[in-house]
Amino acid sequence: MTHLGYYLRRTFQGFRNEWTTNLATVLTLSVAFVLVGALATVAVSLGAQVERWGGADQYQVTAYLAPDASPADADRLRAALAGMDEVRAVRFVPGAEARRRLVETFPEESSAWNALDDSFFPGYVEIGLDPAVADEEHYRTLVGRIGKLGIVQDVETHGDWYTSVLGIHRAARVLAIALGSLAIFATVFVVSHTIRLNFHRRRRQVEVLRMCGATSWFVRIPYLLEGLFGSLLAAVIALGAITLFVEAVRDRLVDVAPVLGHSPIEHLPPTAWLAFLGVAALIGLTGSWMSVNKALRS
Repeated sequence: MTHLGYYLRRTFQGFRNEWTTNLATVLTLSVAFVLVGALATVAVSLGAQVERWGGADQYQVTAYLAPDASPADADRLRAALAGMDEVRAVRFVPGAEARRRLVETFPEESSAWNALDDSFFPGYVEIGLDPAVADEEHYRTLVGRIGKLGIVQDVETHGDWYTSVLGIHRAARVLAIALGSLAIFATVFVVSHTIRLNFHRRRRQVEVLRMCGATSWFVRIPYLLEGLFGSLLAAVIALGAITLFVEAVRDRLVDVAPVLGHSPIEHLPPTAWLAFLGVAALIGLTGSWMSVNKALRS
């Protein structure tokens, strides 16, 4: 415990004495972490959209029933669709639930929706296709057959939207991985350079400690903690900035693109936060270790 207190005092004293260098390093790391975290946020958000539009409990085709369609007609349509191999799931949404969904999606227009006659909401059937079975030919054929049914007034498809979102999601994920790998190497170099500079500025202090019998670990640990704390501080700043940004733009995105739903952009999950902080800690320790070891050998 005595040594721990000494290490912490040395670490924070080093931060204070070399505050301009350490501040520049923390800000540089923060920018790199924000870029990686922003791409990760985009990838997570697009992944949520992919699941929302093509996941196991979601739908890609919506068949709006004609006003004169009866519940029995809807049941027969649902049973026929459920028997098809390419159809993964079918759900009938009655008019009352359709009205409720509109009110929940656009609460500012709730009075207008409630003022409409019940016949304005005949209900619809949501159809989810199995991507393992339903290729583009199946998809187009099914949509054409449903559209010709007399009880169906209109057919809405989300295939092009789903495909576009899926492609962007894959590209964002690859870009996040590539940029993340590049950022790791770059930030390790930044930390290593900063700690080496701080070490040389305090070299006389290190020489006095070595003359008094201090071991290499006794000299090394404060610098390792300095790199660790600097990287963690930069990661916390980056995560805070990303969180504030998501909160600031979420409502605006809902207004601009309501088709994206209530959560067009998602916060990083807790596991991603832990992984982010863990990688930042590893970067700080690795960069510090490289520079201090090289300095002690020279």
